[in-house]
Amino acid sequence: MRKLALLLLPLSLFALEIEPWFSNVWEFNFTPSYTYSRYRDVQDGHPQLSSASNDQLIAFNLSVPPSPEWEIAADMEFAQTPRQSMGFRSTALQARYLWLNDVVGDPVSLTTGVSFRAVGSHSLKDVSCPYHFYANYELNASIGREWDRGFDWFFRVYGFGAVGIANRGYPWTRALMMLEGSWHEAHRLGLFGEGYFGFGSRSRVMTDHFHGYAFIHHRSLDVGLQYTYVFEIWGRISLGYTRRLYARSFPENVNFFTLRYTLPFSVL
Repeated sequence: MRKLALLLLPLSLFALEIEPWFSNVWEFNFTPSYTYSRYRDVQDGHPQLSSASNDQLIAFNLSVPPSPEWEIAADMEFAQTPRQSMGFRSTALQARYLWLNDVVGDPVSLTTGVSFRAVGSHSLKDVSCPYHFYANYELNASIGREWDRGFDWFFRVYGFGAVGIANRGYPWTRALMMLEGSWHEAHRLGLFGEGYFGFGSRSRVMTDHFHGYAFIHHRSLDVGLQYTYVFEIWGRISLGYTRRLYARSFPENVNFFTLRYTLPFSVL
């Protein structure tokens, strides 16, 4: 639960930070990431896709705690799919507050936060884009605990949950659970599951006249595995694989491959 343990990066397919631990005060974490995903069908999609969707997503995340209790984060995404040339997908801002911190002796770490995400008009017409409408708001909470061994943790578990609504349509919920182990200080392996559920009134997804998931009753469950290597001073690099096990009114049987690198730096 030392400095290296707090070089955090977003795990969820949504790029903002979710772990209930912050880095040192005024220590920035810059995280570029690349995700390639592929799927053939949209469950309850009409008409069905004529060929497989090979998608690429590039994201940039920057986070910093201006105090021990607060963290501010921003991200920007660029996407390329068969329906969209490489271009802007979305940008987001998030603020979180740390209520409990197991690093300093509390039984768990607990954060709550709020985020806002703006989505580009071209992406909103793309069935691969998971957002509801142009302006998307979320309230979130994250709770977790680490177990020590010497000057670092060897095992931790945390969960994340969020409820959101856009400037149009119905609300949604998201949840994620992560189990992660560390050995020889430099190696980490994590197993996670994530669910995303929209409460719209429609089940049919009109892929050729798509305008976001605001009115769609969509559901998905993903599971994934992530390996991370921690450098002594140059941050860490992570490779992850995610598989969509269940989908309703959403892209199904999706395979995601993600490469991330987190660089910590300080301006003080």
